[in-house]
Amino acid sequence: MLVTRILGLFLACALVVPAMADEKPTKNQEKEANTSKTDSEKSDRIAATRVLGASVYGTNKDDTVGSVNDIVMTKDGKVVYLIIGSGGVAGVGETDHAVPAKAVDMSWENTDDEATLKLSIPMTAEDLENAPALSLEHAADLTVGSFHERNSKYFKSTDAPHLKSEEMFLASALNDLDVKGSGNESIGQLDDIVFNHKMEDCKAEYFILGSGGTLGVGEDYTAVPAEKVKITKTEGNQYTAMIDADKNIVGAAPKVTSDKYYAELDSEETRSNVEKAFSEAGDK
Repeated sequence: MLVTRILGLFLACALVVPAMADEKPTKNQEKEANTSKTDSEKSDRIAATRVLGASVYGTNKDDTVGSVNDIVMTKDGKVVYLIIGSGGVAGVGETDHAVPAKAVDMSWENTDDEATLKLSIPMTAEDLENAPALSLEHAADLTVGSFHERNSKYFKSTDAPHLKSEEMFLASALNDLDVKGSGNESIGQLDDIVFNHKMEDCKAEYFILGSGGTLGVGEDYTAVPAEKVKITKTEGNQYTAMIDADKNIVGAAPKVTSDKYYAELDSEETRSNVEKAFSEAGDK
């Protein structure tokens, strides 16, 4: 699930030639093997569930200034803002701020041979608390010209977009959204979004479709190319999702796993097979 699971991943696995059974590895070989193990947990892709709820650090790299409460995307899946909460206790009494995505630095730190995501912004906790606060439901402040101007000026962001309501999607609103296939049949629910952050812009590359199982146990996860999923939003902030594919196409498509944040997608072969599986799905 988008909000209830904790947060996606980095660089395709490096290929390591195994040592001969009767040959003791050199220190360089051991170092390469350890590096490969760490790098295999890294990729150009990151899941929304890894970002949502993540702590955000400030100018003092050891101090948190807030946490990510939502991800704001455009209709075509481009990440434009992170909604970061400041103040409060355990999420209660927080104030939300729309921080332009390009103002947020994302890095990876190795902890016990595991890549740990670290988000940071170039300001102190006090700076963030003094930033323009979101006060309208569904972050509708971002559609108001005066707020956009004030927010952009505060964060010194010249290219943060002024959004229209119908063009602005919140990642949290897509959580468990029922997905209809061809014939208007329900074929699963949206469980996650995988973004490619090595593009010029961080952008949705796949939607993770969960199907089968009971109460989330035993679910199968299918990565569907983002361009094959049509998401619409009504004036009442209701969302719908459709794929021009049926259960047979979804069932036969390659499956990914959530325990490593869909690391299978770091394989070029897997990505190619996913594309082939949905090649018959019509364009939006």
